[in-house]
Amino acid sequence: MARKRAPILIQRELLLDSRREPDPERIGQLVDFQRRRHRVLIVAEQPSRWQPTRRSVDHDLALQQQLHQLVRRAGAVVDGVIYLPTGLFSRKSARLEELDQLAARYDVTAADLVVIAREGILLEAVVHSGGRALAIGKPPVAGATGHKSLKSALQTLE
Repeated sequence: MARKRAPILIQRELLLDSRREPDPERIGQLVDFQRRRHRVLIVAEQPSRWQPTRRSVDHDLALQQQLHQLVRRAGAVVDGVIYLPTGLFSRKSARLEELDQLAARYDVTAADLVVIAREGILLEAVVHSGGRALAIGKPPVAGATGHKSLKSALQTLE
């Protein structure tokens, strides 16, 4: 039986422009990558106050919907968006547990996961789970490989 492919985790902020709006060029890169039979999950930091009445949560959910719509209009599909706790008081073990649970949902191990991110905490969590971390910009954590852009990181996974 063929081995199942783990989803590629892409940090949401890498799909946004300087105004924190979806960047059409980066969305296009994501769509092209996904069309080549790659599963993609967008990963974001869990808002510090995860309460539906808070404005930041409303913004996060609206941004999630907007990204899904843009990708769908381009003829592709994002498997979903996951939120990982990365705050000052969040625990590394909780992040690793989340990654283990995510991998189990896809019937792979956490070591099969690949993340493309700029945020050190996200990169570190995947490295500690045994997965592969592709850092955009200077690698902020040991075990991550550096790439100039989202496009160059995606190309290394082809």
